[in-house]
Amino acid sequence: MKREKKDLASLAVVLFLFIGATLPDQAQKVYELIYEDVQVLKKQMLVFQERLQTLASELQAIKTQIESLQSWLKNYQQERAADEQRLKDIPVQYQIVSDRLEQLSSRLDKIAEDLLTIRSATLPSPSAETKATPPTGAETAKPTKPEAQPAKEAPPTAPPAGPSPQELYNSAYNDYLKGNFDLAIEGFKLYREQFSESPLADNALYWVGECYFSQKKFAEAIAAFNDVILYYPKGDRAAAAYLKKGLCYIEMGQKEEAVAVFRLLISKFPLEEEARIAQQKIKEITEK
Repeated sequence: MKREKKDLASLAVVLFLFIGATLPDQAQKVYELIYEDVQVLKKQMLVFQERLQTLASELQAIKTQIESLQSWLKNYQQERAADEQRLKDIPVQYQIVSDRLEQLSSRLDKIAEDLLTIRSATLPSPSAETKATPPTGAETAKPTKPEAQPAKEAPPTAPPAGPSPQELYNSAYNDYLKGNFDLAIEGFKLYREQFSESPLADNALYWVGECYFSQKKFAEAIAAFNDVILYYPKGDRAAAAYLKKGLCYIEMGQKEEAVAVFRLLISKFPLEEEARIAQQKIKEITEK
């Protein structure tokens, strides 16, 4: 029994010495493996850090671009708002100018009337015909033989009369209907020059604009319609002139100007048929 215990003790010592001899080698190997893993992780961390720095730089660049775009958008919105406000102010300014022109036109008419009154007051009245006094004295004593009178010259013949105002107007209008727009323009302009006080003078100027519109000369047409509005603001062609002016702007692609003219037409002539057409045109423009 004692011998068996001794053998077991010897075996335990041998095992202990064997385990003690082998443990340092395994620990070394485990340490080396862990060290290698740590180095790999360090390298991966460095790569991740570089990527994070790159992403941070890119993110900062994107942030700068966004801030720049936001600043540009803000400035654009402010400029757009200012432009819209200026466009809203145009009809008001135009109305102010139109009212001033109407006032000036009224003053000029008053001045012209005053000048006519002053001129008629200062013209001399026609003198009465002087009566021949009977001859006296020696002049009656002896009747004298009448001398031969020279033959009287024939009175100069009057130049042939030109066409009447109505004939001139009708001729120009017929040229318009036939498509002879250049002849019609000349006829209507001549009519307005010669008969500027006629009730059809504003019509003649309006048809000048219609002729240019038919020829697609929209800038010239706008000038003619502006003259109708300026010189005959209360005439029966004023509303039609506003409407045609707006249509000219549409043909020229200037839709904002057209809308401004249509709105001014509606404000000045709300009960006219042209105002209803202008509202329809505004709706067509804004819905596109």
